[in-house]
Amino acid sequence: PGRIRLLFNPALAARPEVRKLAAAHSELPPGVLSVRVNALALSVVMEYDPERISPDLLNDLISADEERVVAVLRELSDKLTP
Repeated sequence: PGRIRLLFNPALAARPEVRKLAAAHSELPPGVLSVRVNALALSVVMEYDPERISPDLLNDLISADEERVVAVLRELSDKLTP
């Protein structure tokens, strides 16, 4: 599987659209194998199926500004919602 560690900005989690996306996926969506959150390090480790989730899209989560991160989260949500 693919594996990625994302550092996150706590202010991003306070955005209404991000909270709405998180609430819509209380269970792991297809393609996401596991998620571990380290609140002290402000990081998330995700193991995923690279056939279902593009590594390039995940790379955008690392290098993008806050607005693009929200757009990527929406795109991931759309792709992973059955």
